[in-house]
Amino acid sequence: MSVSPRLDTRIPEPERDGREPARDDRPARRVRTRTIVFIGVGTLAFFLALLAVGAVPRLRQQRELAVATQRAQSTAPEVYVIRPEPASDADLSLAATTQAIQDAIIYARTSGYLRKRYVDIGDRVTTGQLLAVIDSPEIDQQLRQAKADLRQSEKGLDLQRANLDLARATLGRYQAADAEGAVAKQAVDQSVAAYRTAEAAVAAAEATVESNRANVQRLQDLTTFERVRAPFAGMVIQRNVDEGALITAGSPTNNTAVAPTSVTGGANGLFEVAKIDTLRVFVNVPQAFAPNVTVGLPVQVTVRGQLMQPVTGTVARTASAFDPGTRTLLTEVDIPNESRRLLPGMFVYVTLTIAPSGTRWRVPATAVIFDGQGTRVAIVGAGNKLHFQPVVLGRDFGASIDVQAGLDGNETIVAQPTLSLQEGRVVTPIESRHASGG
Repeated sequence: MSVSPRLDTRIPEPERDGREPARDDRPARRVRTRTIVFIGVGTLAFFLALLAVGAVPRLRQQRELAVATQRAQSTAPEVYVIRPEPASDADLSLAATTQAIQDAIIYARTSGYLRKRYVDIGDRVTTGQLLAVIDSPEIDQQLRQAKADLRQSEKGLDLQRANLDLARATLGRYQAADAEGAVAKQAVDQSVAAYRTAEAAVAAAEATVESNRANVQRLQDLTTFERVRAPFAGMVIQRNVDEGALITAGSPTNNTAVAPTSVTGGANGLFEVAKIDTLRVFVNVPQAFAPNVTVGLPVQVTVRGQLMQPVTGTVARTASAFDPGTRTLLTEVDIPNESRRLLPGMFVYVTLTIAPSGTRWRVPATAVIFDGQGTRVAIVGAGNKLHFQPVVLGRDFGASIDVQAGLDGNETIVAQPTLSLQEGRVVTPIESRHASGG
């Protein structure tokens, strides 16, 4: 059996020259390009979906707003209305601070050391009660010296009076002898001069005695000031010294062992005594209400934060002049305080009943419009059309305001006008539950 020769069908390998043969990478590039295109299209579709989700509700809201605006323009808005009422008595509440009806800061009238203190803050004292004793040995020594000087001057006065008696007797004898011509004229003149000199010496001695006596009295008064006493019955509300403290006469600042907060200010003097059975309150009444504030007007005093009945007081006096800086009238109100429920320095509210003055109308404060065109109120007129009526305002009570001019009392007034209300607009009035203007 014969074997035919086998053909070699293998492709001969190219000769290697040290470099790889070039590969065809176009399919990979096409794959990457399609991937990028797909990603871009997906991102664009995502953003278009978000835009559609956000724009559709916004367009719907705009259509609803346009429909609501058209409906609001075509529908008459509803407004609460009230009618003005004649002005009547009103309560005016003003802030104030209570003060003791009588208050005194006690200073030292003599210098020394505080030997004994008998009272402290919160103690009740009576008129003339001993509060403290000041030890002042210098004043005591000066008093003894002044008494000795007084006794010496009194003895000197006695001596001068004796010399005056002698000069008077000598002058009498010389004058008798001169009548008989038995003595020289010069001797008579000398006796007259001696008598007058004795009279002058007596007068000088008397003046010295009076001076020494006044000095003794002054020092005796100073020694009485060593015992500090209460000037009136009341309560000690400030005590600034302790036993052993150095006291300086008349000093408002050098007598403080401690520095408490006083009702009347900083720590001053030795003690502060206040009478609180009756309190007084100073109130600054605005000029618009001042004509109604008269002496004897009853007032109510209340304390915020305390559940107690208001205390009734009366207007005791007014300053009868306005403060040019605040245009207010200083008014004093006296409050009985036998129970001592109120204390000096408390923040209180004083309520005065103010009577109406003249013919006026009263409307809520919310009904008045304040703008560049002045003060006006919105009136619902014929056909339920709005009209902005200028008015002249009177007294302002906070929640309500008096109208002096511009109303006749028959108007229907919008209780709370808004910026959307315009002149001539048709509205639907609704009677307010609180139709009162006060």
